[in-house]
This record gives sequence, C-alpha cells and structure tokens, in this order.
Amino acid sequence: MLLSRRVTTLLGLAITLALVLARPAPLADFDLRVFDAFVRADDQDPAPSVRTAVVAIDEASLARLGQWPWPRAVMATLVDRLREDGARVVGFDVLFAEPDRADPEGDRQLADALTRVASVTGFALVFEDGTAPAPCAVPPLELVERQRGDRSPSAGLFDAASGTCTLEALTSAAGAAGFINAAPDPDGLLRRVPLLANWNGRTYPSLALAAARRATGGAVLLEAGDTGAMTLSVGTTATALDTRGRLLVRHAHRVGARAPISAADVVEGTADPERIRGRVVFVGATALGLQDVAATARDRALSGVELHAAVADTLLGGTAYSRPVLAPLLEVASAIGAVLLVMAATVWRGLPAGAGAGAALALLSWWLAGAALESQGWFISPLWLIAAVGVTLAIEGGGTALRERRRADRERRRRADAQRLLVQALTTLTETRDAATGQHARRTQEYTRLLAEALAHHPTHRNELTPERVTLLATLAPLHDIGKVGVPDAVLRKPGALTPEELAEMRRHPGLGHESLLRAEALAGVYDDEVVALAKEVVHTHHERWDGTGYPRGLRGSAIPLAGRIVALVDAYDAMVTTRSYRGGVTHVAAVAAIKDARGQHFDPDVVEAFLSVHERFREAAGLP
Repeated sequence: MLLSRRVTTLLGLAITLALVLARPAPLADFDLRVFDAFVRADDQDPAPSVRTAVVAIDEASLARLGQWPWPRAVMATLVDRLREDGARVVGFDVLFAEPDRADPEGDRQLADALTRVASVTGFALVFEDGTAPAPCAVPPLELVERQRGDRSPSAGLFDAASGTCTLEALTSAAGAAGFINAAPDPDGLLRRVPLLANWNGRTYPSLALAAARRATGGAVLLEAGDTGAMTLSVGTTATALDTRGRLLVRHAHRVGARAPISAADVVEGTADPERIRGRVVFVGATALGLQDVAATARDRALSGVELHAAVADTLLGGTAYSRPVLAPLLEVASAIGAVLLVMAATVWRGLPAGAGAGAALALLSWWLAGAALESQGWFISPLWLIAAVGVTLAIEGGGTALRERRRADRERRRRADAQRLLVQALTTLTETRDAATGQHARRTQEYTRLLAEALAHHPTHRNELTPERVTLLATLAPLHDIGKVGVPDAVLRKPGALTPEELAEMRRHPGLGHESLLRAEALAGVYDDEVVALAKEVVHTHHERWDGTGYPRGLRGSAIPLAGRIVALVDAYDAMVTTRSYRGGVTHVAAVAAIKDARGQHFDPDVVEAFLSVHERFREAAGLP
C-alpha cells in the first residue's frame, strides 16, 4: 500500500506539472474567468484620480450644442476652455479625418487652439490586409529600446496594415498622436489593450501612452525580460506589458468625482475647474449611438474615452494589474507543494483529511491571490494549485477505490475458499457415512452449474441467477443431502428397497439438514447471511415437487425456492443414471425422457426447458455413452 501511495504521489506530480507547464487551452480560458472574478471582487476604492479626467460628448451636450459632429469652431472653444481651466494635456478619442465643410475657417481655428495647449490627436490603425487609405502624417514614437539578445522588444508588437488619421494640419498643430484601437479577447471581454504597435517599420503609441508621454515630457523606454514579457517606463513609472505590448486594464467605476464632465459644461464655462486643473483630459463620446463601448470584467459598457483615461492614469502612476516575472514559478511551486501536502495529510489521516487539507489550501490560495491583486495589482493565479488539489484527490480517490476493490476481491476470494472448504468438509463427512451419497453430492455440483447457467438466460430468472449467484449455488449444491448424516445406518446403507417406515425415516433428511444449519447459524451468531440462506433453501426444498406432492412441506409451484427447483432436477437425474447396489442406472436418453414427462408435475417447466437445452453436456459431465 505504501508503494501504491508513492505511485499516486508521483502520478499526481506528473499530471500537475504537465497541466501547469502546458496550460491547455480549456484551463487557460478558465484562468481568464478566474482573473475576471478577482477583478470584480477588487473593492479597492482609491481616491479620485488627480491625473486624468474625461470630457464627454454626452446626451446633454448634444441637446445643448447640436448633433455631432460639431463645427470645428465649437471644438476650438472646448480646447481653449480646457486650457483656461488648467488642463495639462488634451487627448482626443475622436477622429477629424475630413475638413469642416460648414466653416472653412473652423479647421484653422481648431489648429490654433491645439497649438496653445499640449494636445494629442487620435488615429485608427487597421490590422487586416487590404487597400490602404491615403497616406497621412503621424509622428512615430521616440522609443528607447533595451533589448536582450538579437531580438528587439518592439519586434513582438502587432503590425498594422493601414490607418485612418486625423487631418495632417490638426495633428501637426497638436504635435502628437496616438492610436485608439482596443480589441477584446475571443470571449468578448476586454482585458488587455495594446500600448504600442508597428506600422510601416515604425513604432506608434496608443492615445493613452502618447498623452502620458506629453504629460511627463520624458523618454519612453521599452525593455524585454527573459520570458519575453516587457516593461514600459514613462517618466518615473514602470508598467508591465505582455509579449505583444499589451497592458492589463485596471479601471475604477467612474462615479462621483470620477464621473465624466459634460462637454457642454466646459464649452459654456460652467464646469468645475478643479476637476480639470493639472490633469490629462480625454475628450470622447459617451452618448448612445456615438460611443464605442467595451465589455470588461467590471463594466459591461465602458466607453472608449474612459478606457483611455484609465490606461493613462495607470501610466502616470496608478497601480496596474500585472503578471509578476516570478508568477509562473510561484504557480508551479504552489501546485507541487499542494500535491505533497494533500498526500501527506492523506497518508497521515486518510482521504477525508487530505480533502480537508486540499480545501484549506485552495481557500488560502484564493484569499492570498485576491489580496495580492487588490494591494499590488499582481495576478498570481490560484487555479493551478486548485487544479493540483483536484487532480491529487481524484487520483488518490481512485487509488483508494482500487485498493478497496482489491481488498474486497481478496475478501470475496477468501470467503469463496472458505465456503468451498466448508462444503468439501461436510461432503467428506457425508462420505464417511455413505460413499455413494458423498459421490452423488460431488457430481451434483457440475450439473447444478450447467443447469443454472442455462436457466439464467430465461427472462423470468435472469435477475436472480447472476453469475455470482450461479457460482454460489453450484458450490452449495453438494450440501443438499447433508441431513442423511442423521439417518440410521440400517436405513441409509440398506441394499434393497425401503419399507414404508424406512422410507419415512429417509424422508426426514431434508428437515434434519435444515435443523443442523439453523443450529449452526444460532451458535455462530450469523443471521441474514446470503450463503447460509441459500444453503438452507437447497437442503430443505430439493425434494419438493412442482405439483405440491413433495416433502417435507408440500410446497407447490413458485412457492418452492428456485434453488430447490434446480437441485431437485439435478438430484433426480443423477439418481436415475447412477448404478446403485440394489438396481442399475438408466441410460441418459431414458433419464431425459423421464424428466421431460415429469414437466409440470415433479419439475418446474422452466427448469426442464433449460435442462433440455444442455442435456448433452449433462451426459458429458456424467461420463455416459
């Protein structure tokens, strides 16, 4: 058993390592759901951001300033108001791809306004191959790369095929631009946004990154780690990205002081300047029909402009969600530790203790993972430890079941051996009284097996005559005449015909055998045992007749136990074909004919039908010609 537990432990370790290292797609997808659960449970409510703000083109603004798109002169007024209120940077989550048709001077007015404040215009990248729109002038990012080996960090970024840009005059006036793209994962939830992308051999920033860079004025550094994951530094803030340059999104519910500011309030001069001063302000649509929305774990309809503001807030010093460099190693180590601890508890106190230890480990790892995410933004998944616990318990449970089954099989074999020994001992005891009776008892074993197996195919008896029941019945059949031990020798060994008195004495043997088993049952204190119950049926009822004229109780039809009906035919067949001292045996053909004639009188018709289907095998077992 100890070796078996070692095998169980090694198997659990092997499967756990395979799962954690290979991370099959179904588990990897489920790991995303685990991450989502932690994000939803993240109740950290930081103070309202003093780094970013959102100016929303909302329903109220459309009602007061007219339908979108507004004249560029209105947008120029909006930019000037933001500058007057102290905006640090103004970023646009809208495209100005075409000239203002209503007012030719509007584009110039907006361009002039953009030159008076640090600004960032937006553009959209297209990643599907196709006909590219007309070229547009978008300044690339001045990126400092720190590479490892021969591969630069930017080589792993997404490559765009084309783009749709804001007018060159407006982009030139702003002095910076960033792409506004963000794509959800295959399940429809947005968890990561790209901060960098390649286009025509150059690297471009997202709108949030371009705005953060304008706010800090410092260089942007991108370096790759040993695992391929990247670190992006903007000013004094370093943020972890994945191998494609994507950031895990962390955003608060934008309510209260974090709620968007209506663009109409800014244009009309009624907005609170304290919500704008010193902040990076993003202008974009939140009105129904205009906004581009993304579903996140925390918000099923987060507008694009709010997404950019949340990302910029992270880049400017907010706490980001990230995967620490050591996270995979910690997940592997915790999974291996879980396997060892669960197995130790199982060996010490059994499977329930192992399950309890596994549940405690799972709960602890879940709590620690939640605390790490909430306080540090680190996501170290507890899924792999939980999977390790589940795998270990499943394997150990299977091992325990297998060991119990083997133990039960050994016990069944032991009981079967004991039953055979008991039957042989009692049969041998019978032989000491009368050799013919003992030999007759032994022959009935094979006959009973043949007949019971044939009868088991009958629909009426299929459920009762299971393979185990057939084997047990064949084992016990030799006991049917055990009661003859109590018959006087003068009667039992008489070479000739019995007188009526002697016949009555002989007919006592089913009752004597039954009483012996009852006394043995009482002395042993064994009750309701299947073996003893079946033995009593065989011994007590093998001389009952289907028509009710048998003995000792005169039972009729199906009131006779099936075991008694089977052994009755077996007993009669062997008695007919066996030569006795006072008479010769009949032929097999004659015995078959006699049994067939006694159908429905002496014997159960179903039992006779089964006998007729296998009677040739009876002949072979009896060694008859």
